[in-house]
Amino acid sequence: MKRSDVRSNRVGRAMLATGGVTIAYRAVVEFTCVQCAGTIAPGALFSRKSRRTPPGVFGLTATDPICTTCQPLRLQDNGETETAATDAREE
Repeated sequence: MKRSDVRSNRVGRAMLATGGVTIAYRAVVEFTCVQCAGTIAPGALFSRKSRRTPPGVFGLTATDPICTTCQPLRLQDNGETETAATDAREE
């Protein structure tokens, strides 16, 4: 994969408001949130939601971006927790 193909970077583990755990990502390019259709700007944190792809399509699942307004995150780093304060739609 070429560097120019990178659309997001994995930041690390994050806790959801529901108490679950997910992976947090940082956008390199602009995304659209699958739940609210809001913009996830480059540099903003977001999570992903897995979904099954149709039969015959390469891969078993696809992942759709979800903004931190729809799914608030708390980043975890060596026992420390930091709230992700990101809302790309505040422009």
